[in-house]
Amino acid sequence: MAKKTNPLFVVTNNGQDVEEAAGMFDALIKKLGLEPVLEVFQQILEMLLSQVQSYAAFEMAKQFVDEFVDQLEKVLKMVDPVLAFSLLKR
Repeated sequence: MAKKTNPLFVVTNNGQDVEEAAGMFDALIKKLGLEPVLEVFQQILEMLLSQVQSYAAFEMAKQFVDEFVDQLEKVLKMVDPVLAFSLLKR
């Protein structure tokens, strides 16, 4: 029998809006209102990856994504060090 877990909810807009979150990352994204930013990033990433024709281009795309993720980790560590520790495990 599968163990039931309590659903995770995010309250925004001064308590006016309540949304269910799929996990901690989803909750963080919804709480900080980052959905539009992530949509733009996804579009940029799709465009960038559509241009990859060689290993060198792949390395450049990988470097771009790695730098972006590093910056997100730094911001998360500044905003909430405890949450960053529990999510990143490093």
